[in-house]
Amino acid sequence: MYNLLIVDDEPKIVHLLYEQLQDWRGAELEVYRAYSAPEALALIESIKIHIVLTDIHMPGMDGLELQSRIARLWPRCKVIFLTGYNDFEYAQQAIRNGAFDFILKIEDDDAILASINKAINALKGEMVIDQYMYKAEQQLKAARPALQKEYLWNLLQGELPAYHVHEERFRELGLPLDPHEEVLLVTGRVDRWPEGISSSDKTLLMYAVENIASEFMTETRHAFCSYQFQPWAWFIQASPAENSGHPVDWAACMTRVLGSLSDIQTACEQLLKLPLSLAVGKAPCPWSMVPVTYLQAQRKLWRGLGVGKELVIQEVGGDDSAAESPVREDKTRQELILHVRKAGRLQDHLESGQREEFYRVLGEVAEFAHTLMGIEEGKPLLVELQLALCAVHLSYLNQTDMFSEVSPHYNLAPLIGQASFRSWEEAELYFARLAELLFSLKGSEQKDRTGRIITAVHDYIEAHLDDNLSLDVLAEHVYLHPAYLSRLYKQAAGQRLSDYIKSVRIKKAKELLTDDRLKIHEVAARVGFETSYYFSKVFKKEMKVTPQEYRDRLAK
Repeated sequence: MYNLLIVDDEPKIVHLLYEQLQDWRGAELEVYRAYSAPEALALIESIKIHIVLTDIHMPGMDGLELQSRIARLWPRCKVIFLTGYNDFEYAQQAIRNGAFDFILKIEDDDAILASINKAINALKGEMVIDQYMYKAEQQLKAARPALQKEYLWNLLQGELPAYHVHEERFRELGLPLDPHEEVLLVTGRVDRWPEGISSSDKTLLMYAVENIASEFMTETRHAFCSYQFQPWAWFIQASPAENSGHPVDWAACMTRVLGSLSDIQTACEQLLKLPLSLAVGKAPCPWSMVPVTYLQAQRKLWRGLGVGKELVIQEVGGDDSAAESPVREDKTRQELILHVRKAGRLQDHLESGQREEFYRVLGEVAEFAHTLMGIEEGKPLLVELQLALCAVHLSYLNQTDMFSEVSPHYNLAPLIGQASFRSWEEAELYFARLAELLFSLKGSEQKDRTGRIITAVHDYIEAHLDDNLSLDVLAEHVYLHPAYLSRLYKQAAGQRLSDYIKSVRIKKAKELLTDDRLKIHEVAARVGFETSYYFSKVFKKEMKVTPQEYRDRLAK
């Protein structure tokens, strides 16, 4: 959709051009009119105009000054001048000011339409992908550190599916790590912050800790991730030099990392006055195990080990003295935390209408639930998972005010604690069917809303057929942006809004033409045509006869 403005101090010329462009199907145009340069500027200051078709000679401010003012407001606007034979000097000045094209006033309609079409193609050409890709690359480069940390944090929280861990994504983010290799996770926290320190100073100190750690880990590939002063994490892999076509020597890498951690602690204590505690795995883990490994390390730190003592804790998910069963149970509980978090994300997918993503996450939660069914301690964990899913759906129903709408069609008793599930299979089927109903209702609601908008537009057109029915006026009536209304209407109704308006006007004109007391120009005015000439032209194009011929046929 392009906005075009016609500017001329001769109303007749403005009306003829306006009517001609209203009927042109060469492009999606919203056409505006102004009868002086100041009036044009007032409009341009409130609406983005893409193309201006203007006379050069106008009283007061002429077309050249208007062009200069337009260039300051909308540098990409294409100004097309209507000129006479004696405007050569003006034309030269306009070219120097960046005029797009010139049309002699004696030229035919095709020349005007060709120039406008050329302007539209020029506007499209200026939006070349290379230009915007370059800007995007620069923006991405500036935002890359933040994007890296956001990605790694989501990975630590178990909020990224396995297919998000791949080489292309690492390359986009500039992560110096290999998604195909295992990774060693080092988790840390500040044991004691200096008294009276502000949040901004804490952030600054965390950057300093990151820089100190990088200095001691130059022999490895690593990335650092922290979030709101929660335990941070270093992702560490052997450097390419250690892995020159041979298996990674993780024993050597572990020795180097463990040796560096105490140096990092000492440097942070001496330089930053920050005592640190660190937890490191006894071995690297697959990327899929990073969330569980991080949770296990958090638990070590949360239990108070190392508080004020700056210890380095080497852990693998349980105490060294623990038996195999407690270790498995601990890992299961960590995985439960991750899947409860996944269940919480289901509400986002419901709200955004992402049906496929919803069922993908629900499937992952269900798959984990089936593993719980095979262990003795799994029953209370299953109940926690079911309650998490109940909370998600109940919260969605409450926030969307749909509880009373859904309850007659679906049993919502389990969501409010008035019923329980006999098995996980029953719960899984319950939530899948409930989600399907919610997605269906959401889709129907969107269709109903679109239908209400279309009806409101149609009603307004019927009631104001002899008035201004510009896209701006109609969009304001239904509280939408003009460009969005144009797209929405075409998608929903299968035709342009301007075509619908024209069809209603022609239909009404046919009714009025049955009344012999009305003159043709009166019929034209009642259905919104500014001139009887344009009304006759449009009527004949649609009906294959002029209004008078149509009336004469009715009289026979």
